[in-house]
Amino acid sequence: MPPVLVTTTNGKTITNNDLHTGANLFIMTFNPTCSHCVDETVMLVKNIALFNKTKILMVTSELNRSTLPDFERTQHLDQYKTFMSGLDSSHYVDNTFVYQSLPQINIYDKKHKLIKFFNGDVPIDSLKPYIQ
Repeated sequence: MPPVLVTTTNGKTITNNDLHTGANLFIMTFNPTCSHCVDETVMLVKNIALFNKTKILMVTSELNRSTLPDFERTQHLDQYKTFMSGLDSSHYVDNTFVYQSLPQINIYDKKHKLIKFFNGDVPIDSLKPYIQ
């Protein structure tokens, strides 16, 4: 996995070391104003009970600094220990986004090796095999 450095809206820094959970990791590249990204987030929240060990890191470009706090509030992401979100401070998006459609979900195994990625709207049934 490329280096990850994400700055949260409350000033916390998330690095690769914070992402080791002994389970698969979902990293979702998104735009807070993208309706598909909002829909995907709503779907993930509706299925949060499936995510026992798997974490979801939502990463957006520094260009979205002004819209991220409202997205986090609207989606109530602070209520779920599974979700982390923030601004891409390490160019993770530039290094991994395949520029097809948003959102993009990259799934890494517990050793942070990329095992699957999805673009656009992804149904929960497609994600279930990777959720731990």
